[in-house]
Amino acid sequence: MSSLKRRVIQFIAAIAILILLLIVLFWIDALLPILIFIAIVMPFVIGWQILFDQVQPQGKLAWLLTVFFIPYFGAFAWVLFGRTPRRHRRIKRTSTEIRMLRQAIESEQIETSPDLVTAYPLTRTLEKLGATGADGHTSTKLLVNGEAKFEAVLQAIEQATDHIHLQYYLFRTDEISLKVRDALIKKSNEDVTVRFLYDGLGSQEIGEDFIRPLRDSRVHVEAFDPVVHPLLVFNANFRNHQKLIVIDGRIAFTGGLNVGDEYLGKDEKLGFWRDTHLRLEGPLVRELQQLFVENWLYAGHGAREETWDLFADETNLPRYFVNEPQGKNGATQLLVTSPGQDVTIRDGLIRLLMEAKESIWITTPYLIPPPELLAILEVASKSGVDIRLVVPGKGDEWFSFHASEYYFEELLKRNIRIYKYNRHFIHAKTLLIDGKIALVGSANFDFRSMYLNHEMMIAQFDTTSIQELHETFLNDFEESIQVDWAMLRKKSTVKRFAEAFCHIFSPLL
Repeated sequence: MSSLKRRVIQFIAAIAILILLLIVLFWIDALLPILIFIAIVMPFVIGWQILFDQVQPQGKLAWLLTVFFIPYFGAFAWVLFGRTPRRHRRIKRTSTEIRMLRQAIESEQIETSPDLVTAYPLTRTLEKLGATGADGHTSTKLLVNGEAKFEAVLQAIEQATDHIHLQYYLFRTDEISLKVRDALIKKSNEDVTVRFLYDGLGSQEIGEDFIRPLRDSRVHVEAFDPVVHPLLVFNANFRNHQKLIVIDGRIAFTGGLNVGDEYLGKDEKLGFWRDTHLRLEGPLVRELQQLFVENWLYAGHGAREETWDLFADETNLPRYFVNEPQGKNGATQLLVTSPGQDVTIRDGLIRLLMEAKESIWITTPYLIPPPELLAILEVASKSGVDIRLVVPGKGDEWFSFHASEYYFEELLKRNIRIYKYNRHFIHAKTLLIDGKIALVGSANFDFRSMYLNHEMMIAQFDTTSIQELHETFLNDFEESIQVDWAMLRKKSTVKRFAEAFCHIFSPLL
């Protein structure tokens, strides 16, 4: 949709809303009793639904208070963002397609070898909690910050010979975004199959002007749960926050970075942007390929031209699901979480935290921990484990930033060290336990990532990139200011009020 056309539509919508408002004001005397009746009844109707939702008690309480004390706003917000995932049903054909895909590639999925289980017993535990099998021959390379990530991604795209699968939560339309888009167009024109998947809410600035050149070059484009969909009220709250690229079924990229100029430190407000990504090559890429294909089939609703057999019949299976072991490299596993009862990342995180004997180091841009994770950290701290959290010195979202800082006092009471990144913003989602076990991926240390988003994390045991991650943590500590009680006592009353207010809504963020 062109910019002019969009502005015309927005102008017409504004006029329509103004006319509707005038009509409501004109008839307000007649409508007032009806509006009061609705404001009284509606909270009880929605409240009944909230009571039986399978969500955390804190989330229920926050929604109930919002709906009862701000009826119209609360009801609108709940319909848009509060419905539980059990109301988020896949289209029947899509479910069938995904089931057929899983059956076709069952033999290609990784099985954890007895040797790996002996060396790393936790791999079997994570597998029981929902993770994939563990592989000992997948190479991993840490990509620190935007320049390293985009350089590696663009180089891999340029070298692609068969297909490129790209999926992002947030894809801008700025300089680096156009550079990546044009690289995809170039490869598509060279007869490389390109599939471009973006989240319908996170990448909402993508319009027809951006997409048309892709489609004109035969790039396949899909939006994951677009917000303009008629079923908006069922899916707006359940976003696909994963970042994933799979090239030729051999190379994959995942981690914390989306695609936009701010990830290169070009945002005037945030300045330097600290982040972490991961490049993988080897058998685990097959599991990442399956994740992309399932998301693709869902986004396309099982469209006739993009069915499961296009990826996994006898002809296409070796094309998309390549098995090329690399050198021996510890163990790697994929953990994936989807909205609903699937809490693999949360359960895996709890189990890994319980394993810590010496240290737990975490970087997260949004520190809004569910109570069970906070309790695990408290127990670990009392056991003498060195716990350090690296959080942003400057926030990109006002609500989340202040809600995160509310927890500082509670964490300091538990002897947990907090480091505010002094080069402004840190967006990495990483965990390092005892310097031997690591998680790198898209999930934040908050309610939303644990329960509402589609997320992914790569678990690593004694891989070559763990030492690289250890070094990045040491650098982040050096670049940070450690929070102490003197800093907390200097908080103004306004600051304390803002944090307390935002904390009330933390289960909704």
